[in-house]
Amino acid sequence: MVAGLVCAAALGALAQPATMTGTAAAAGSGPAVSLQEGQAVRGQVTVYASAGSDLKLTLDDAPAVTRPESSLPATVLFEADGVQSGSQRLLNSLWVNGKMVSLISQDYSGYATATVAMPAGVLHEGANVVTVRAGSSVSPTDLTKNHDDFTIRNVRLRLLGGTDLADPSVPSTQVIPLGDGFPGGNATEEQVTKNFIMTTSADQIHGVSYALDSRQLADGPHTLAAAAADGQTSKVGFRVDNTPPVIGSTSPAEGERIGSGNLVVRVDATDSVSGMAGAAAVLDGRAIPVPDRFPVENIPAGDHTLAVTVTDKAGNTDTETVRFTTTPVPIPRNAYFRGRLPSSGDASGTDAPVLVAAGDVACAATSKVTRTACHQAGTATLVQSMKPDVVTMLADGQYDVGTLEAFQSSYDKSWGAFKDMTYPAVGNHEYAQAYYPGARADGFFDYFNGVGQADGRAGDRERGYYSYDLGRWHVVALNSECGVVSCAPGSGQYRWFEQDLQAHPNKCTLVYWHKPIFSALTPGGVGNPDTTPLWRLAQQHGVDLVLNGHDHNYQRYAPQDADGKADPTGIREIVIGTGGVGFHPGITQVPNLEVGNADTFGALRLTLRPTGYDWAFTPEPGDNGTFTDAGSARCTAVPQGQTGK
Repeated sequence: MVAGLVCAAALGALAQPATMTGTAAAAGSGPAVSLQEGQAVRGQVTVYASAGSDLKLTLDDAPAVTRPESSLPATVLFEADGVQSGSQRLLNSLWVNGKMVSLISQDYSGYATATVAMPAGVLHEGANVVTVRAGSSVSPTDLTKNHDDFTIRNVRLRLLGGTDLADPSVPSTQVIPLGDGFPGGNATEEQVTKNFIMTTSADQIHGVSYALDSRQLADGPHTLAAAAADGQTSKVGFRVDNTPPVIGSTSPAEGERIGSGNLVVRVDATDSVSGMAGAAAVLDGRAIPVPDRFPVENIPAGDHTLAVTVTDKAGNTDTETVRFTTTPVPIPRNAYFRGRLPSSGDASGTDAPVLVAAGDVACAATSKVTRTACHQAGTATLVQSMKPDVVTMLADGQYDVGTLEAFQSSYDKSWGAFKDMTYPAVGNHEYAQAYYPGARADGFFDYFNGVGQADGRAGDRERGYYSYDLGRWHVVALNSECGVVSCAPGSGQYRWFEQDLQAHPNKCTLVYWHKPIFSALTPGGVGNPDTTPLWRLAQQHGVDLVLNGHDHNYQRYAPQDADGKADPTGIREIVIGTGGVGFHPGITQVPNLEVGNADTFGALRLTLRPTGYDWAFTPEPGDNGTFTDAGSARCTAVPQGQTGK
């Protein structure tokens, strides 16, 4: 019995069971066969064997009918560091002789070995061009958007017989960078591709294939033998398994009611022939891993559906759907409230503290500073000069993925200077683009809260929301990764936010989260509609100002309601994704947008007065953009006759 299966890579490998393209199981003295010793197979599979077209195959001592193949399958291997294609959904790829063979769909760090199967028919006799390509989120061949930045080394072509071929002009120890040096975009072919020439002979790529229909065989062990014309032979023992695994139990169970603690997603399943390979699940229509674990309030209270699919090593599957219910979890009064933060009074006095905000901050430590990228040091100098009482980092502080090592090697060297006064939001890059309940942002929380600390200045690591008072203002940080921590009515975050606003009825209230609900980069001006319930709730309780990042530019909107209609009693949104990492151009005029800019790095300085606020966007020092924006506004709870001072 296997409990809480986790094997995403294995599931991916089994997704195409019709063709065996693995490393030869019987390399050495006898002919090489694509079946591996002990391998489990199901359905119809194609078996390949090398050592010439006159090779004879037998299955359980009975002759097998083969056909000659002029181009056998093979495998491309290389060591890679910094590949984030799986979490980032960047479309890196492998090409052979001008044809895309596969997307590189896994993450690799620390020079882990990437193994990419190449089907039959791709190689030809003579020189073959193997190309590793860094992709963008748009397509494997796009040159205009930001590309994955990673390094590779020791690229080789492994033939079916186990022989490795390499490009003699490229030393195996040479480290080769690929990408556009985040976050530039507009890359050249030379930046994002590297070609390797591998030369094969006819004897190396010629062989035979056999169409094996395992459905005609009994489940259990079988033997495939290969005999060459020169008398050399090899045998491979494999297992046929056309029987699905059996799910014994799931967590949650059918009809279960859960009202406290953690929701644990787990499945117990068995397979008597080939053994279990992995499991996957879909919770309320969203794919999640198995096992998974998260606070029960991170999904809305109510009825839920969980579909669990288990897969054995041959690729057979079984699915079970269960329905369960979660009930509202009590939220203690003033939960995740940090109290009143100290304000120095150096700039405007304790009744007018200064909050400085920006998001989307630091490039990777290896990235180059250009006119349009990696200005975290310049914006850090600016923030220091603004003499803030509190720094609000609006998430995506470290690119591409906010591991603790990445934060320490780049972000900490710039914005780390005011870490002790920073109260950050969490965003998509902190979660490595994962968008399911139970996703982790441990690098972010380890950096700001302390390694392994459950709570701290970045909030509870299972939730990522908290509040505090600053001067006369109430300030709230929310988690806009609504697939991880739900933003919907009935969720813990929504109910906590409502309770927190009721418990702190300050005249002036500021809320910040990462992904803006309104964005001038999207048609119609709606960016992240998942946060609409939070905006609607905020307006009901008189919130004055919402700060966001995510869009790498500056946008200031007139007060509006959750539906995007101008409303003097609505909320003003300001997007400040200008912390240094790069720009998102393409700002268009959308409803209620008052000011927008996408060519100046900088930060927003807010003076939080008892009845209103002053804002001032200032560019970083130097000849790096001249855009500025400034103004004042009163809080909505302040009568019209009073000023915002």
